[in-house]
Amino acid sequence: MLYITLLDQFHPGIYSSQVVDVCHHLNKISKFKIRIVAFLSVRELLKTDARKKLKAMSPSAIVFPAFPGLKNFELTAFFLFFICLFTGERSAICRNAFCTKMALRIRSFGLLKLVVLDGRSALAAEISEYDVFPIDYFRKNTLQIEKDAVNKSDFRMAVSNQLIDYWRKEYGYNDNKHVVIPCTLDTKHFSETGYRVSTSVLNLRKSLGFKESDIVFVYSGSTAPWQSFALLEKMVTPILDSDPRVKLLFLSKETEDIKKFKKKYVDRIAIKWVAHEEVLNYLQCGDYGILIREQSTTNKVASPVKFAEYLYAGLPVLISENLGDFSEYVAKNHCGHVLKLDTKDWTFLSTASSKMKQHCFELAIKDFTKESSVNNTAYKVLLENLNMNELINHNAE
Repeated sequence: MLYITLLDQFHPGIYSSQVVDVCHHLNKISKFKIRIVAFLSVRELLKTDARKKLKAMSPSAIVFPAFPGLKNFELTAFFLFFICLFTGERSAICRNAFCTKMALRIRSFGLLKLVVLDGRSALAAEISEYDVFPIDYFRKNTLQIEKDAVNKSDFRMAVSNQLIDYWRKEYGYNDNKHVVIPCTLDTKHFSETGYRVSTSVLNLRKSLGFKESDIVFVYSGSTAPWQSFALLEKMVTPILDSDPRVKLLFLSKETEDIKKFKKKYVDRIAIKWVAHEEVLNYLQCGDYGILIREQSTTNKVASPVKFAEYLYAGLPVLISENLGDFSEYVAKNHCGHVLKLDTKDWTFLSTASSKMKQHCFELAIKDFTKESSVNNTAYKVLLENLNMNELINHNAE
């Protein structure tokens, strides 16, 4: 079986946790041998060592150039045709609607028997709201591409129940051939069996300029448009102004927006961009993980992996309303606070207790590992459907 990625910029951390780790897990629990097929831009292959890094993570991976020009992505199906022909693989999991469109084309030729959509987001909404692919072709055609991917696939994976609801409302999806699996932790870097904060982490917190009595908010990730940095700044500015204990740690690249924010609070904000394997230690320097997003469709169906990472690091989450399945999760499991966009009451703030940190960690293990009961059950439902479809296709022949 193939796991296909296309139009995904190669980011080692994302590929490790959300592609390679998923394939390794499926290989462990099934008779299938999942093989990654990564179509990367020619520019990326020429200017970076993406192929070398991906092959190091997954030696069996096939790394191939996508057809030049984003709007020409469908021509990459020509390469996929020959990959299927020469590998003999007849089933594919497709990481987004664009991959799925290619795979459905190959299925129409009879070379693929089974196509699974791995729905990571509401692509048409992302393009409409944030212009993530600023090309007229995608602005005009992605809605139909995504609708076909949802309704014509043999099976579907989704990162949130909200995404399934979106498919039903927007695309008329009326089947139950799907599983919901949120973005889960990377086994390689988040695999401890018990919660602990080492002396080195405590020393790291001090080196960042944070005192034991400080209340440290941690923000991990980029400042891409859907991350709603302006909203985050607006919401935390009042508490920074009113409570000198509150500090911020940005685990992000030092963008102009972050630099301007830091200028207002020179001694209150620290900025670090660290390797994926170092993220956990820096997260554990904080008291709260912060996850504030504006009320867009993109965010209402999302499953940010940083949510699971915050919990694993023992951080209760300060989260905005209607963020995927997670705002309700925080309220139900008492692992943080759901903030209204006009929130003014911050009286709940305190340094996170050992009991709260342990509680958050246990939730991460229970609900956001690939091996957890709920996610493993979903993976097994996926595999059962793959087996069923293989049998149907075999009998049909």
